[in-house]
Amino acid sequence: MAGIFGNKELFEKNVNAFFKVDEPLAVAMSKLESMGLNAPLHFVKTDDDNLFDAVHKEYMYQSVEAEFNEKKAYFDENFPKHPVLFLFGFGNGKLIRHLLENSNHKRIIVFESELAPIFYTLHSFDCSEALKKERLIPFYVPNLNPAQLGTLFSYKNIAESVKTYNFTSNCAFYERHYQADIEKVNAELIENVRFAFIRKGNDPKDSLDGIERILYNLPKMLARASLQKLLKIRGKASKNAIVVSTGPSLIKQLPLLKEYANKATIFCADSAYSILHNHGIKPDYVLSIERYSLTSELFNYDFEKEYDENITFLVAAVTDFNTTKFLESNGRKYMIALRPGLFPKFLGLDDFGYIGVNHSVANMNFELAAYLRHENIALIGQDLAYNESGKSHPQEYKFAVNEEVDFSKKPNLPETTAYGGVGKVKTSPVWLLFKQGLENDIVMAKVRYQSRAYNCTEGGARIEGAVELPFKEFCENFLKQEVKKPFAAVPCLDKKEQQNLLKKTQKRLEDAFKKSDSYLEEVKKELELLHTLLPKGYELEKLDFKALAKSKKKLLNLHAKFTKSVIFTEIADVLYFQNNCELVRLDCLPVRNEREKKEALVQWLGTMGNFFIEVGEYLYTQDERIKRYIRKW
Repeated sequence: MAGIFGNKELFEKNVNAFFKVDEPLAVAMSKLESMGLNAPLHFVKTDDDNLFDAVHKEYMYQSVEAEFNEKKAYFDENFPKHPVLFLFGFGNGKLIRHLLENSNHKRIIVFESELAPIFYTLHSFDCSEALKKERLIPFYVPNLNPAQLGTLFSYKNIAESVKTYNFTSNCAFYERHYQADIEKVNAELIENVRFAFIRKGNDPKDSLDGIERILYNLPKMLARASLQKLLKIRGKASKNAIVVSTGPSLIKQLPLLKEYANKATIFCADSAYSILHNHGIKPDYVLSIERYSLTSELFNYDFEKEYDENITFLVAAVTDFNTTKFLESNGRKYMIALRPGLFPKFLGLDDFGYIGVNHSVANMNFELAAYLRHENIALIGQDLAYNESGKSHPQEYKFAVNEEVDFSKKPNLPETTAYGGVGKVKTSPVWLLFKQGLENDIVMAKVRYQSRAYNCTEGGARIEGAVELPFKEFCENFLKQEVKKPFAAVPCLDKKEQQNLLKKTQKRLEDAFKKSDSYLEEVKKELELLHTLLPKGYELEKLDFKALAKSKKKLLNLHAKFTKSVIFTEIADVLYFQNNCELVRLDCLPVRNEREKKEALVQWLGTMGNFFIEVGEYLYTQDERIKRYIRKW
């Protein structure tokens, strides 16, 4: 059935699919359709599939056919095997239709600054299945937020395509009139590409240390109250929360915090614990997430027992060996919680997890405040940036040594939008990672728990998703009634339950070792064969490519079984991810003749062989350390 703008039935089919992936944008599309000729479209589609831009008074394409053929040839030559494509602009939809015809493209992500090109595309061809299966992922740039891009790179095949990242405009029209949007989106995408690597980590040794600390702390964790019991007993005990971090702006907020301390739940970072004590402010929760030995010193204080009484100290299971030692020596009541990593989840101790999905203690505090169903969560001291003097923390910060930078000597420090939205502030790559994590947390809290975040720092970096509000206004608007404190006690497991859980965990690990040992032996045999097929100093022409092809098939099978055949931990995940990124890159390389085909096979085998050698060594070390600890249990 023909409509004003084209095939109406086709449009409705596409929009119905659109509703499942981007409801607000689908609603906008439906509204435009219902308005008919009164729709506020700045573009008019012509009979030859061109678009006339009423704002710039020009056609999108100087020649529809010529520009399409040029872009078609460009993609077909440069990206024929790329699983993920990033494109700016829907145009007339013709290029997108062509790209979808290539089954190698598993994800085509399109950014568009105007509604009209998306609208006309939905009338031009059937893209309903591509939308439903998220092969075609559209983003309307004016509505774009950091959480959306963060979610995008959580898709496995997108994250693993970071080494083949590309960003191309649909046609020259977009480059002439939307260059600022193109550059902004490209910068944000590149930032997420970088974070995709950082989130996974790049040091398996660091992950190995984390596993060792979890194993050391595990019996202590089982002897204390679980995180899930805490959430069940104390959920909704208070409407309002204040999360205290140690940015340079913190000190100015402390008088107000002290005044209103009894009218909100106070969550504080380990680094803020001594500062609050010095100012006579008692937090309800003190959290710690880091595994470094220096962090444990944040609890190496002998404060008066009255101060520490009824404070809940919650530390991540990866915490340093000395953290619990210092907590115990001063008689503090503490809990240990698992972070949502691969190894912790493998242990099957779900009652004791999971918190600390992102990287900083501020993220962890905010998560806990949301999990406890606080309706309003204020952030103070959450600068995530240097102040004008180059300071990163307040003067009272325990480890304030060398925490001041000279901007003239570090001109290339990254910048981000300042609190209030005006100007920029100097920051660091780590703080940007924390910022992104916090922004994702804020979206999560709002959607899952109806918790609203307020950035009351009054300085530092803008945090997207948080309402910027002076701390005084937050206190006056929300903190009107005293909170009943101390909060209810959370019981521990009895001794028998603790022992049963420990034995169950031990049995789970021992069963996994048997499977892992068998798998690694199979890998070892295949690597020995590959070594004979690819000796040092080989000549390409003399290699047995039939045997090499068989070896590739066998290694692919072993690779497919990898995640289910070993104790798949953060160590394995880092190496597995890095290897997969490299394999995707190799698969995308052009192969124009028989020799290049052979070279590509040899390169692929070398990459996969090196992966199995490296991961095998780490897994052996990992398993030996785990065995050592469970013998102690």
